[in-house]
Amino acid sequence: MLNTTLRTALVAFSLLAVRTLGAQQKPDLAPYLIADRGEEIALARSSAPRNVTDSATILVLEKNGYMEAARGTNGFTCLVMRSFTGSTADPTFWSPKVHAPTCFNPPAVRTVLAPILKRVDWIIGGVSLAEVDARTQRGYASRQFPAPAPGAMAYMTSPRQYLLDADPHWLPHLMFFYDKSVPGSAFGAGGMTAPVIDASAGDPKAFVLTLFVPVRQWSDGSAAPAVGSH
Repeated sequence: MLNTTLRTALVAFSLLAVRTLGAQQKPDLAPYLIADRGEEIALARSSAPRNVTDSATILVLEKNGYMEAARGTNGFTCLVMRSFTGSTADPTFWSPKVHAPTCFNPPAVRTVLAPILKRVDWIIGGVSLAEVDARTQRGYASRQFPAPAPGAMAYMTSPRQYLLDADPHWLPHLMFFYDKSVPGSAFGAGGMTAPVIDASAGDPKAFVLTLFVPVRQWSDGSAAPAVGSH
């Protein structure tokens, strides 16, 4: 079962008023599934240092969505994000190559991860991407999808991440989440070679400001490339 806080948030979000559309074809999840459950758990745990992930809740992707594979005690939740957990405007939205191990801290679990998982449920259920975006907009407008809580952040520091074909492993980084009404310029955020990166700048559909802060090492302690070397 999902941890209590996350389960409560998902139940609340499921009460969103939605339009009924014609039947949509459900996506084939087979290319996105990892056959070895233990391997997916290990990959999820590689998202952050062991002092974080050893006591974290772990989710794995199954044919009906993300399911809890291990119950944690520290409030963090780690999972391997797939391409369809991101923006529908991303050209790699349906790429089965994308494996992005991520570990959300407790404020982000409640206010950032829960809406992501609800969107995944809609997508897996066959809801059109246009309707997924419309429901998301209504959710944030009605505040049934809350703004990111103060302190909401996540680790993405796995040396095994595969983010995009051009630069699969990119850089280990932390993600910090804010209401989109806060501009990236308030943090001096810039492009992909800046010390603080405004990862939402190119996504007009984003309802959350996401800042990337590259860090000096991967979760296993090995040294990371310098910012700007990619």
